[in-house]
Amino acid sequence: MDSGQNQKEGNYKKHNRGNRGQKRGRGGYRGSNQNYMYKMNYGGGYPYYQNQYFSPYFQQQILYRTEMYIVSRYKHLIDINNVNASFYEKVDNNSKFFVIKSFSEEDVHKSIKYGVWSSSKNGNLTLTNAFQITKEKNGNVYLFFSCNGSGRYVGVARMKTPCDENKIFEYWTQDGKWPGLFDVEWLFIKDVPFKEFKDIIITMKDGEVKPISNARDTQEIPFKEAKIMLEKISKYQNKNTILEHFEFYDMRQENYEKNIAAKKNYESKNNQQNNNTNEIKKEDEK
Repeated sequence: MDSGQNQKEGNYKKHNRGNRGQKRGRGGYRGSNQNYMYKMNYGGGYPYYQNQYFSPYFQQQILYRTEMYIVSRYKHLIDINNVNASFYEKVDNNSKFFVIKSFSEEDVHKSIKYGVWSSSKNGNLTLTNAFQITKEKNGNVYLFFSCNGSGRYVGVARMKTPCDENKIFEYWTQDGKWPGLFDVEWLFIKDVPFKEFKDIIITMKDGEVKPISNARDTQEIPFKEAKIMLEKISKYQNKNTILEHFEFYDMRQENYEKNIAAKKNYESKNNQQNNNTNEIKKEDEK
């Protein structure tokens, strides 16, 4: 979404989203949370977009509904790309940049919704070290998000805090696999295909020289190349964003949270019953 005005005029008119990537879930949906058991067709993202039986008019109505959903629940995200359009011109020279690879678009949704992220243990350590170094020089750490298998970047965020290893976010698509948590602020939310960055070549962690699209999670990007990427993302006229799927992901998220609450309530009652039973046994033994 590029602006509030575009939002009102229906900037979802071009909705040939295409496949958002077959690989879902950090490690795929096979290992994802048990509360995500029901299988949907993720090949085309939000199911309506790829259904050939829906008329163009009906598809447009779905897109309009999505547009209104974001306006009503995430108004602060509507104009995010326009607000930061010239951001690349102002970025501090002491800043650092990293690629973030998520196996799940759902986890990116949660990152935008809750303003948090977590990588692997080594990844969190890398990012925290970078955060401390840049903070001392009044710089920042910026993260280029992409989902595995998607062939695109989905946005850019700023790291707001170092990683707290004692915190755990309980709503990732895989339970307990991503300990640690840090806050992020999203600056761009738009789909930009890798082909837009085919001329950006960097040295990877293993010493190989490859296009930036080959980068793995928490790969650092040199300042010069990162600034070019920021400019390209800022100027790219996107047709799609993950925001188009927010209602769908919110519904799944709300169901998941209800299941967690119900599970905790059940466990609490069960523990209480066990405690009461133990107390009665102790009284009988006396």
